[in-house]
Amino acid sequence: MIERYAKCPVCDKRTAIKVSEGVLKHAKRFPFQVKVVHDDHYFYINLDSRAWITDILHPELVE
Repeated sequence: MIERYAKCPVCDKRTAIKVSEGVLKHAKRFPFQVKVVHDDHYFYINLDSRAWITDILHPELVE
């Protein structure tokens, strides 16, 4: 398990994000987008090939 930190774009709270090491195993291209559930809402992060966060996206930007 890899732990990363990000500021939630919905509530502005800093949160720890635990990324499973195998999540990138089946990625066909990068950055790889992951949905993060945070409290009663969610947001998205983009990960590079080493599981570093490249972007933090508000749900309105993705959906």
